[in-house]
Amino acid sequence: MSKKPFVIFGLVVAFFMVVVPAWAFLRDGDPDRDQTQVPARLESGQSLFVDNCGNCHKLYAAGTYGDFGPDLDQRLAPAGTPDGPDAAGQIDGTKSQVLSAIEQGADDPTVPGRMPAGIVSGPVAEEIADFVAQTAGRG
Repeated sequence: MSKKPFVIFGLVVAFFMVVVPAWAFLRDGDPDRDQTQVPARLESGQSLFVDNCGNCHKLYAAGTYGDFGPDLDQRLAPAGTPDGPDAAGQIDGTKSQVLSAIEQGADDPTVPGRMPAGIVSGPVAEEIADFVAQTAGRG
């Protein structure tokens, strides 16, 4: 009996045992995956969000699928139509809410753990808050 079919089968199995997990790992770890196009003025905030917040928070516009913090698309979705008459006021309110959470931390009883205060600050916090306020719930 020939050993050739067993060798080929073994090589195919070995190939799938290496390639499939490597593909899944690389796909999950790629921060540029599934990011939506945003206006140029928000690109820096998008990148900062991915680097500093994406491990915990899900946000469609950033292409992140965090496991610990709330889904910001659900939590911060605008009321009514996103382009309605008080859209600018809603964006400003959301930005203030996000800045407050970044600066003071957040204690959400529905989420285990706590978001610590001061993960980022200053202009970085402003850019992240602006990006989140402009994009959350609008994807």
